[in-house]
Amino acid sequence: MASRLRKSMRYFGIGIGLMTLLLVGCGAEATPTKVTLIVSPTASAPAATSTPTPTPQAMAAAMVEIDDMAPATPTATPTPVPLPEVCLRPRFSDDDVQCGDVPHYDLSMTISLTSSQVFGHEEIRYTNIETTTLDEIYLRLYPNAPGYGGEMSVTTMTLRGRPVTPTIMMEGTALHLPLTPTLAVGEILTMSLDYVIQVPTTGAQGHGLFSHRRGVMSLPTAYAIIPVYDAEGWHLEVAPEYGDDVYADVALYQAWIDAPADTTLIASGTCAWLDTAQRGSGWSCEAGPMREFVVVLGDYRRISRMVDGVVINSYVYPAHEAAGQQAAQYAADAFRAFSAHYGPYPYTELDVVETPNYLGGMEYPGLVVVEDSVYVSGTRLQWLTAHEVAHQWWFGVVGNNPINEPWLDEALTQYSTMLYYEVVYGEERAAAIRTVEFQRVHERLARSGIDTPAGQPASAYGPGLYWDIVYDRGALYFHNLREELGDDLFFEFLRTYYQRHRYQIATPESFLATLEDVTGSRYLDLFETWIGGEQMGGEE
Repeated sequence: MASRLRKSMRYFGIGIGLMTLLLVGCGAEATPTKVTLIVSPTASAPAATSTPTPTPQAMAAAMVEIDDMAPATPTATPTPVPLPEVCLRPRFSDDDVQCGDVPHYDLSMTISLTSSQVFGHEEIRYTNIETTTLDEIYLRLYPNAPGYGGEMSVTTMTLRGRPVTPTIMMEGTALHLPLTPTLAVGEILTMSLDYVIQVPTTGAQGHGLFSHRRGVMSLPTAYAIIPVYDAEGWHLEVAPEYGDDVYADVALYQAWIDAPADTTLIASGTCAWLDTAQRGSGWSCEAGPMREFVVVLGDYRRISRMVDGVVINSYVYPAHEAAGQQAAQYAADAFRAFSAHYGPYPYTELDVVETPNYLGGMEYPGLVVVEDSVYVSGTRLQWLTAHEVAHQWWFGVVGNNPINEPWLDEALTQYSTMLYYEVVYGEERAAAIRTVEFQRVHERLARSGIDTPAGQPASAYGPGLYWDIVYDRGALYFHNLREELGDDLFFEFLRTYYQRHRYQIATPESFLATLEDVTGSRYLDLFETWIGGEQMGGEE
């Protein structure tokens, strides 16, 4: 996620936005699926270097770069790049088949802009790929979470074709369903439900990320989703309002969205405007393997770039096309930097979308949002865009528990944002940012007696310390690890980590195990100093 714009205006008047990304193998057999694309009826298819001590001049340059943006020169694109028809790039085209045993969601949504409501029907196919028989299952209703601020009610539900009444738990964010008979390993379970969501219109709760404001309806995870199950059981933790909520395995999605034809639809996966005899007119979308499905509706202009066969889209309000050009260029440059250092992005499209949130930015699979005020003010757009794009690697493709282990994506994403500046503007600029944004935050925390390792759950910090410690202090772990390893070994480690965990859930243990396999050591002294927590086995 992105840090709240009203966060620290420390040192160089910056409120940094952050988010998370992920990717690696799955199971077997699946219905073909696709990924991120945005269409409206009017679209083409309705379619190991040394680290010098920063000089005052370099630090001043960093301040200008982040706060005043020193905008990149956008490439004119009078004719938008055509939107992809499939969601996975050719080299990843079989990933949906390999992930065939992941959950399948068939969603039908009728969206009312007049009443700010979503009327949904959902069919779920869940395969027990765990190593034990399951006697219960849960669904999460994230619109009811504090960070969403909406109201979601399930009106009817069936389990194995029979009506059931689930138990509502966890502040209305979870439904509990006992399984009688139990679900054997390898057995398939089917569920269906009808629901209604009231979408907030004031932005008073949460961060306005789930809202209908200023002509934009933003709908992340506007359906019931199965949480992660592991050795600890079902994960039902409710995230603090300043943290990230969704902890889910990748899944395959098919969605039919009935919404006004004169609005632009932006969604996870590939979408097409269809006229059908059975359903009438609407958007048909396919997405996956992805961790959630997100929809944004509004009046947008699309500015696009083609980078290594991937369409990078910047969706902006009509009055903000100049800033939208800059966002497209920033996203394209970030995409190149992260692809080169971490590994290939598997989807055919990546969307950066202007929305009326007040967090700064937020990452979703194949789609990131950035607060509309930064398009007007001309500040922080570059940092926020690069940060959220980095999350496509660390959150989207490589998953982790964002509630209990947020450092795994947020600290690495924050460090990746600095890497973007290093690639685009050079090491001196990056070193200045590192000193001002990361090191000075750490020093200030230490002077205040509140410095603490970054490896605790999000709820352990509180909103201010969460960003300072998990994001900024956590980024120093990766900087020190890079200095210890040198560039070649450091980026070999991150590429291996990315590849091993593609479409999987990473843990501190699997992170350190990968580090040990690549380098011969877990570097536990660095881990203890910056991240903390119990030792993850193995010898130094």
